[in-house]
Amino acid sequence: MCTDSWCESNVAAAGCIDHVRRTQALRVLRDRGAAEIEHVNGRLLDHLERTEGRLRSWGCSETVSVAGLCHAAYGTDGFATALMGLDERNLLSAAVGRDVEALVYLYASCDRGFVYPSLAKGAVFCFRDRYTTQVLSPSDRQIQDFVDLTLANEGDVGTGGSRTGDAPGWLISMYDQFHSLASDSVQHGFRRDVERQRAVG
Repeated sequence: MCTDSWCESNVAAAGCIDHVRRTQALRVLRDRGAAEIEHVNGRLLDHLERTEGRLRSWGCSETVSVAGLCHAAYGTDGFATALMGLDERNLLSAAVGRDVEALVYLYASCDRGFVYPSLAKGAVFCFRDRYTTQVLSPSDRQIQDFVDLTLANEGDVGTGGSRTGDAPGWLISMYDQFHSLASDSVQHGFRRDVERQRAVG
């Protein structure tokens, strides 16, 4: 269970939480050992719950928030450890719904070396799936959800799992490059958190 009080308070305070879906997601993650796997700022499950909490505090949809909770299920281009194989996509889909699973797969499959330079230019014309090498053209909604999830994930990584940690230069640079593609609520929430960090610092 996430012991970060900021994570817990934001998840608890968020409205319209699909508790059944969230409980099923947590069950899958725990069954696959997420609570025991080391991550850059502690345990993987703690990071996943903080990412979810950040998305909820930024006013993201239930789909994006639960995807944040599950975003490392298949591993990512920045975190190789996978909790399940790609042949188990139906298992995750049954637990959290096709909409969440599709976003989790999109996030996990991103070839960051290929996609991030396009994002930095303010538009993604091509998205390369690192598993299949297929080049795709995601919808505007997919891009926005992907960027929202990226900023929440990297926000947790960059601040050491706490909103009281100073935002590093690389995180501010990423925000500056990607923010025009993020939802308005995420742009506002990210800037608000950075200002709070600076005030605490």
